[in-house]
Amino acid sequence: MIYQTYNQDCRPGLKNIADETVDLIFTDPPYGIKGAELDKHYNRDESKVVSGYIDIDKDDYADFCVDWITECSRILKPTGSMYIVSGYSNLHHILNALHTTKMREINHIIAEYSFGVYTKNKWVSSHYHILYWGKSKKTYFNGQARSSNTKESYNDRLSVQKLTREYQPDTVKNKNQLPVSFIEKFIEYSSQTGDLVLDPFAGSFSTGQAANKLQRNFIGFEQNIHAYETFGQQPA
Repeated sequence: MIYQTYNQDCRPGLKNIADETVDLIFTDPPYGIKGAELDKHYNRDESKVVSGYIDIDKDDYADFCVDWITECSRILKPTGSMYIVSGYSNLHHILNALHTTKMREINHIIAEYSFGVYTKNKWVSSHYHILYWGKSKKTYFNGQARSSNTKESYNDRLSVQKLTREYQPDTVKNKNQLPVSFIEKFIEYSSQTGDLVLDPFAGSFSTGQAANKLQRNFIGFEQNIHAYETFGQQPA
């Protein structure tokens, strides 16, 4: 199986990937909200979190989105799809960039988590947006990939998904790390064994771990050298 990782900005890196060769993209890009300070909002201990998180200035975020999303659209196969995880602050820039491509929206999924951002004067934010877009009407999706039981499959594919935080106090983590088990579900539904999965913002390489476990090929980019050196090797 292919497991290729690169310690570089994905924007020039993606240009080296041939047109229409990737089956699935799953990614959690920087949010453009001073991500290095997220621990203050979530009231959490970051002693086990790798340093060097790289965010994008809010003034540059619109162009940033157009740059990487344009390349992702180019490299996706006609049957391919992309999942983008985002908060709400700069969601409009991601959507605007997606609408400049020839991709189409398939679903807008909400990932509900139990650990909200502390606020005093407004509603407590406790969800992420997951944008599911496809290259064409031929986009691959297997609704029975995880269960042949119609009821089980229906309940498993509801557009509000539970995002359970993994409590691992003695484990080294990356900033804003998604559980591997959470990502596995999306890979199972939207790709097949032997397909190529890509993550332009690999972070803790949770997407790579999930892809490797499910016998998919993987390409990942991570600009933070500390995250890359800690998580970027192929899982055993």
